[in-house]
Formats: sequence, C-alpha cells, structure tokens
Amino acid sequence: MLTRTFRARPRSARLAAALAAAALSGCAPFGEQPPTATITPVERFDAGAAIRRASAGEQPAPRWWDAFGDAQLDRIVDDARFGAPSLRVQHERVQQALAEADVERAAGLPMVDAKADAIPQRLSKSYRTPPPAAGHWQVDTQALVTASFDLDLAGRLRATARAARLHADQQQALETAATVSLEAAIVETYLQLALEQQLLAIAQDTLTQHEHLLKLTTARVDAGIDMRTAALRAGEPVPLARAGIERHRAAVAGLRHRLAALVGRGPGYADTLVAPAGILAARMPLPAVLPASLIGRRPDVLAARYDVEANAAGIEAARAAFYPDIDLLAFAGVQSFGFRALLHGNSGTFGAGPALTLPIFEGGRLRAALRARNSAYNAAVAAYDDTVVGALAEVSDALTQIDALSRERDWQRQALERAQQTYDVETRRYAKGITGYLDVLLAQGRLLEDRTSVAQADASFAIEHVRLITALGGASTPVGVQP
Repeated sequence: MLTRTFRARPRSARLAAALAAAALSGCAPFGEQPPTATITPVERFDAGAAIRRASAGEQPAPRWWDAFGDAQLDRIVDDARFGAPSLRVQHERVQQALAEADVERAAGLPMVDAKADAIPQRLSKSYRTPPPAAGHWQVDTQALVTASFDLDLAGRLRATARAARLHADQQQALETAATVSLEAAIVETYLQLALEQQLLAIAQDTLTQHEHLLKLTTARVDAGIDMRTAALRAGEPVPLARAGIERHRAAVAGLRHRLAALVGRGPGYADTLVAPAGILAARMPLPAVLPASLIGRRPDVLAARYDVEANAAGIEAARAAFYPDIDLLAFAGVQSFGFRALLHGNSGTFGAGPALTLPIFEGGRLRAALRARNSAYNAAVAAYDDTVVGALAEVSDALTQIDALSRERDWQRQALERAQQTYDVETRRYAKGITGYLDVLLAQGRLLEDRTSVAQADASFAIEHVRLITALGGASTPVGVQP
C-alpha cells in the first residue's frame, strides 16, 4: 500500500501539470485589435440656442393627442395601436428576440437528455469482434440518460446571454419608437386632413365669388358700362378655381386613404371621415425641454444604447473563447447486443467526468472574430452618437419652427381681422348704394386669401407641436397586440 501510494502521487502531479500546461497553451493571444471607442454622453453635445432659449412647460401625457379634444381622433389612434400591421411586425420581432434570449440563457443551465436506440448491424470478421459473433448480425441496443453542464469559467455563455437580453431590450425600444412614430403620423395626417377640408371650403367660396364677379361684369358689359375684355378677364379665374376645388378634393381623399393605411384598414375605413375645423386651433402642451433627460430617453436613442451594450457583451464573449472551457459530463443506462440481454444486470453502464476544450491552433479564427466584434462595437458607438445628434437637430428645428410660426400666426390673424373689417365696410357701403358690388367682391377675395393663410399657419403650428413631441420621444409605451 505504501508503494502504491508513493507511485500514485507522481502520476497525479504529472496529470495536473499536463492539464495546467494545456490550459496555458490554450489561452490564445488576442493579437492586434482596433482601439475601442466610447459613447459621448448627451450632456456633452452643444444643445444649441433654440433649446437653451426654450422654457420648460407641461410634460405631455401618455395619450398626448387627447389635448386636441377630438373623440374621433382618439378612436383612430387606438385602432392603429392595436391593429396596425407595422406594429404587429415589430411586436413579433420583440417576441423573437425574447425567445432567442431564453435560448442563450438556457445554454448556461445543466442539460439532461434521454436516448434509446436499436441498430441492427453485421459484425466484421476482420475487426475487433472475435468468433463466434464475428460475421453475424446483431442488434446494438442502448438506453442512456446523459447530463452535461458547462462551467463557463471564462464567462462566454454569460456574456452571450447578456448580449441576447440586450438585443431584446433594443427590439422593445424599437417597438416603442415605432408606436410613437405611428401615433405622430396619424395625428399629423389628421391635421393635414382638417386643413385640406378647410382649403376645399375656401376654394368653393372662391369659385362662388369669381362666378358672382363674372356675372356682375357680364351685366355691366351688356349694359354698355364695361368693354367685353372686362368680361373675359373676369372669366379667367373661374376654370382655375374649379381646378383648385378638384385638387383639394383629391388631396382630401388621399389623406383619408393614408389614414386608413396607417390604421391597417382598407380605404373604406375613412371614406366619409371629416376632421373638425376647430382642431387646428387647439393648443398642444409644450413639453419641458430638458435635453439630457428627454432626448436621452428617446426610444431610438435607447435602442442605439442597448445596441452598444450588446456589442460590448459580444466582445466579452469573443474574448472568453480564447480560454479553456470545461464541461461536466455524466451518463447512465444499459447497453447490449440484442434485446434479451438489455435488461440483464450485466448490461448497466455509467460514467462521469470533466471534458476540457482548448483552443490550440485555430488559424486566426478567434482573433478575427474578436476584431469583428470590436469593429461592430465601434460602429454601434458611432451610430449612437449619430442618433443623438439627429435627435438634437430635430428638437432644435421644431422649436425654431414653433417660435417663427407663433409670430407668423399673429401677423396672419391681424391681416385677417383687417380684411374682415374691409369686407364689412364695403358690404355696408354697397347696401347704402355708395359703392358698387365689384368693390365688395374684391374685398371678399382678399378675405378668402387671408382665411387660407390663417388656416395654413394654424395647421403648420399644430403639426410642429406634434413633431416636437415626437422629437422628444413622445410619452408612449409599446402596447403590443390585443389578444
């Protein structure tokens, strides 16, 4: 016993030394890698004068479009949130990413499998099987239960699972971004529909005014007061006015079709839809302008940040592949030639032990994979910075437009008030016989032009508020798909 013990120790020591040497040789060098980039915090970007001048206001509610006070608009947005194919597509991408994350997480858990098979085979006379079995047919049968567990000493599986989870988070952020974009597109299209319906009504009033002017001029020509060329000039705008009506009618129909498509319905969904004219005058709450917090939580910015973190986890997984990997393996079951002996006591088999995997020579595959992951990470960082820069530009543009449109609307309304006063004066003068009806029609024409300008200014002002809310990330959360 003393001799056996003395001899066993050197063998164990030699085995341990061999495993240690193999492990050290398995740690392949990383090789030359590209420098690692770092993201730029939102606070370090120059927000610009437009954002710095903006005063804090009311934070938009999750259903920010409720500020318009239009139940019909609320219904349209709700129909889209739970039925638009574009949102269903993104929702399923989220579910796919979550499932893939579960797959990667399960790779780090113990695995247990059962296997049973019966394979007829003819045993070779010239191989390992001795007579009398050699040259005869036998049925190779076995029933085994196997178990395995990757110790993941280098953290490769944990890094891969974390990357998959971050990819799922990225898809959820993209779902939120898609929801915000769809809500904004519907509200903006609805506002454009309200504008086109107003412009159609103004175009119809304009045609009526031109027809009255033509009728009046024709009567004056017939009475010998005006020359025939005056009637020709008075008739020139009539076809153009009729063409304008058709143009606005087509625009109204196109916007209705676009709304139906955004909701995910057929064109008939909005064939008779009429947006109230008063919606253009509704005041939207101006969000609190805090670039560091609001722009940083924009869903597309969050998605870009998750992509950076997922690629960072990918680098960890690529580095872990350079190190040895140890699995714990075990099996137990029965094996025999033929079915009769399968359940015999001597047919039992079992075993357990570690399995060591070492990357010794892989032709540069691991270094190339790590270099690819580093480059992917640097690209994700650049994409994140680009997303933040674009977000700041969108917010600044919207604020600048809102500021300019606010003043423009005031001037347009002053012009409309004066045009209305002029029209009222000319109407009273005509009623008293002081002036002719031609002066009334001319005053009415200017009034119609100013009505058009005010309607367009109101629509632009409301639409820019919608774009500002969208540029700041909205206030929505992904709603998924109704069961």
